[in-house]
Amino acid sequence: MKLLLTSTSFQDTPGKHHKLLEEQNFDVDYLRGPLKEDVLLPVIGNYDAIICGDDEITEKVIEKGKSGRLKVISKYGIGLDKIDLNAAKKYGIPVTNTPGVNHIAVAEHTIALIFSYYKNLLNAFEITKRGEWKRPVGHEVFGKSILIIGLGRIGKELAVRCKALGLIVYATDVFCDKEFFENNNINFVENLSEAINLVDILSVNCPLNEKTSGLINRQLLKNCKQELIIVNTARAKIVNHDDLIWLLENKKIAAYLTDVLEEEPVNRNNPLLKFENVFITPHIGSRTYQSVERQGLAAVENLIKNISLC
Repeated sequence: MKLLLTSTSFQDTPGKHHKLLEEQNFDVDYLRGPLKEDVLLPVIGNYDAIICGDDEITEKVIEKGKSGRLKVISKYGIGLDKIDLNAAKKYGIPVTNTPGVNHIAVAEHTIALIFSYYKNLLNAFEITKRGEWKRPVGHEVFGKSILIIGLGRIGKELAVRCKALGLIVYATDVFCDKEFFENNNINFVENLSEAINLVDILSVNCPLNEKTSGLINRQLLKNCKQELIIVNTARAKIVNHDDLIWLLENKKIAAYLTDVLEEEPVNRNNPLLKFENVFITPHIGSRTYQSVERQGLAAVENLIKNISLC
């Protein structure tokens, strides 16, 4: 069987996932994603399966793959927004993903971004690196309030950890897990716009779909605190890009901390790069040795299971 592997996290991180893949004796080709549609189109038909990251697996790509050898799409990771699932169903190509493997890593990364901002860690590091001894004053996170949008595995993990750190936690989701809210003393939010006006931190942890695309916008944040920081470790397009630039330029929010961009790798002309109060990490929220191994093993296991059914 011929396999295309595009996930750079899978490729770059040692672990048991490599051993499991090697044991299958597949003929594996490696490309470094995320790959655009025009890169995939000429090659996808040559492979029986792909283990992909955030590559553009459009209907054209799936159609071209189906006309060749493609039988299985195994997503390394959780988000399926870059894969045309309707097209996959139309052409009979099974698509799998790896839920339940990265919630600890992403929740920790969200908290790391929050602490980096409030404790002035990046600024303090740069000052000292220059041989200077200026001591910026930070803020305590204890007692601040956070609104978590999306209470899946990552959102729940984040909520529990924020409670342990002494934050006041609000959360909203399309499904209200009453038992979780009650057991963890978390405030369920029904009116998003009203809750946003009350909190210091807004954390985006929901999937990207038709309902959440552009959910965080200028209108929603019109009455938010000027001290509000937005943390996005989910998908860039959940936050309206043009509105975000306006909010930053007009100092309507205090900061934007993100692990995801609409175009990755980062475009040097991205207007977000000009703001000192925008922290960007290169989509590494789930890139820990532990999480990568879990995701890699799950992606390979999904592939083995589904290719045997074809």
